[in-house]
Amino acid sequence: MKVKHNKKRNVGVVFAQLSEYVSAALVEGNNEKATTALGIIRRHYAPGTEVYREFRLFRALMVTEVPSSALAASVISEAKDASKKFDEKKLTQEKSSLIKTINYTLKEDFYSRRVADYKMYATVQSLLEYWRQENRDPALLIKFEKKLHEHLMSEKSAPRLQTLKTPSADRLVLKIMSEKVEEKYGRVLTTEQSDLLRDYVMLAEKSPDRLTKKLESVKATTLRKLSVFSTACENPVLSKNIIEVSNKIHSLRLDSPDDSLVSQYLTVMKLAQEIGESE
Repeated sequence: MKVKHNKKRNVGVVFAQLSEYVSAALVEGNNEKATTALGIIRRHYAPGTEVYREFRLFRALMVTEVPSSALAASVISEAKDASKKFDEKKLTQEKSSLIKTINYTLKEDFYSRRVADYKMYATVQSLLEYWRQENRDPALLIKFEKKLHEHLMSEKSAPRLQTLKTPSADRLVLKIMSEKVEEKYGRVLTTEQSDLLRDYVMLAEKSPDRLTKKLESVKATTLRKLSVFSTACENPVLSKNIIEVSNKIHSLRLDSPDDSLVSQYLTVMKLAQEIGESE
């Protein structure tokens, strides 16, 4: 049994071709062509559409790198569940509309543009579609999932997880980030740290003010504990180190949180916990 791959309905391939089209038009100095293609992206890959939801899940699987086989298997399981939650009828209609727009607007041989790593693009899209089918060939499913498993563990440019956040992929992103942190530091996240990661994934774009208040609270709590600890500390060398740490925490920004900043606040939270345990 073979899964027929239609590159015109591959959300990743089409997006890559549209991006290449825009780049080529700008190099040519043809702003009109570039603007037209950008308009297609904004319209058909707009947040809230099923195409957008599938594309963000697609991209998560294409660019994410995981450090272990177990985590790769976990990511595939989460992606499989997420792929089944799309409105398949609406997704099909939106893809047909996208194809029609490209055919009538760009007209030229748009789909002949080469896409790097095309085979992996085809594998990911085929899996997203195949997971939704009721009658599946187990051998073919194992073959595709094995390729995706190997791809997830391959070295690639690390994406900022913020670029992957979207309602359809929130659980997947949260799971990846949480388990990567745990594997890196060799410990299980505390409830408070897990809550911060969840807020980062869910609130950074939707309610940035709420996330900022969360970071403010973490900073204030840790600085207060450091101050109390410093008052009781009689070791001059340790006291000096406490002052340096406090200054660094004071300098941590609160706006535009990204993966690096959140990682720093996770460390700050760990410090606050250790200070609390020593009191």
